[in-house]
Amino acid sequence: MTVRAARPAWLGIVALLAGCAPSPTQAQSSRPTDYLIQMVCVDAADTPVFADPVDCPDSRRKLRIGEPLPYHKVDVGGFQISDSWPVADANGLTLGVQSYFFTDAYDDDPAFPNQVHHNPARGGYNIMGADQDWVFFRGTSDPGAYWQPWWTPDCRAQGWLLYPNGRPAFRRGEAPSPATFAPGCAGRVRTNASTVEWRRVRNQPYVVDPADDSRTRRLDSIIVRHFSAGYGSMETNYFTREYGATRWEAWRPGEGLTPEFLKTRCPGSVYQARFHGKAFSMIDCRNWTTLVRPTGGSWDPDGFSASDPTIRAFPVDPLYTGKNLLTNTHVGGPYVPEGSFTCDERGWNAVQTPSPLTPGELTGPPWNANGSCMRTITAERLPAGAYVQTIAAPPAGPYRFGVSLFAPDLAEGADAPVNVRVVQADAQGREVGVARLLASVIARYRTFEGTFERHPEAVEVRFEVSPAAAGVRVAVTGAFVAP
Repeated sequence: MTVRAARPAWLGIVALLAGCAPSPTQAQSSRPTDYLIQMVCVDAADTPVFADPVDCPDSRRKLRIGEPLPYHKVDVGGFQISDSWPVADANGLTLGVQSYFFTDAYDDDPAFPNQVHHNPARGGYNIMGADQDWVFFRGTSDPGAYWQPWWTPDCRAQGWLLYPNGRPAFRRGEAPSPATFAPGCAGRVRTNASTVEWRRVRNQPYVVDPADDSRTRRLDSIIVRHFSAGYGSMETNYFTREYGATRWEAWRPGEGLTPEFLKTRCPGSVYQARFHGKAFSMIDCRNWTTLVRPTGGSWDPDGFSASDPTIRAFPVDPLYTGKNLLTNTHVGGPYVPEGSFTCDERGWNAVQTPSPLTPGELTGPPWNANGSCMRTITAERLPAGAYVQTIAAPPAGPYRFGVSLFAPDLAEGADAPVNVRVVQADAQGREVGVARLLASVIARYRTFEGTFERHPEAVEVRFEVSPAAAGVRVAVTGAFVAP
């Protein structure tokens, strides 16, 4: 598992791929954001095919939104996958997702036989974005702390700075990068005093096997180093036009701290160096540069389970993939810098009819990490009340809606039903439209998603989660209703 270093914890993981011969020298890209999303080789019909984009300079392009991936990027040794694909975002800032998960976790959920899916206990992702000034990570999810959005001191979801979104990205530079993961950011908050440094390197070598130079990739790269306050630790991310996010390293002050196994997992590297007058040792690394073909020939990260079309294959946090009209969807805060927090349920209401719900929360890390809580609801008997949030004056649709659910007390192989409803009401309070999902919830995290059209007479939308099995504790997080 990738180790978190310095600064507020996040797993910035990067995937590199290995393949065939060294690439030709590449011309400098004019757009820094070109280094976020991986490329694909295409056939005469412009269809992505399984091939290394390093080896097809005359027939390659960026992967497009909604296209299935014809390959995965795997680290040396084949332990971890990391891909960098584009996503649509109604908010206009999110550009892509960088995933990372382990190759022995394909079958953790029977709804995805031999296919990659998002299990937060076995992997995670970074949300990549940009505005007119900066390229940044907007948030990250990792197995140690789960979802962590990154906020600036003035509560912009600009996040963890990477490099400028302009020509300065291709020159050496540095800047303060204050950030915090307060989920209920409001007003101004205290942030961690980290710094970021970047530089562009031509023909950066990515070594897979020191004894086989044909597997080394030499690619123009933007290298980004994040230092914690006082240079107490450092993380490095590498970005390339061909592979997007391509490599990740964690460094710690001191000499001789690099474990021997790391020299096999990331061969041909410099494992000790000086930064800002201090000796540092590399303590962790992922070098994702080997291409593998997905089961079935391609993998659609925006797709759904073939056995249950309500279950999202690789969901990412709705805060960054649409205009979520629900609030406090992770039951967070209020944020207390460097202190404890009190969980609250701003925006939510537990409707106790026709029979009561027992509220609760999962305690201990990672459930209550990063200033957020994992709310649970349990039906004493059926039919049960619901965990509800109401949206007044909803804008025109169409809409997506969904929620992440699991039942932590269920045995392996067991499932339990949960009703998810979106109810539209007119000015007289009459129901004029209902969209339903019957979610099949297991002990592992799943995200359930559906769609609906807004009724022309609707003045209110109610989002409801209601257990459909008595005595089963259901964890609720990541709800969204988004036009």
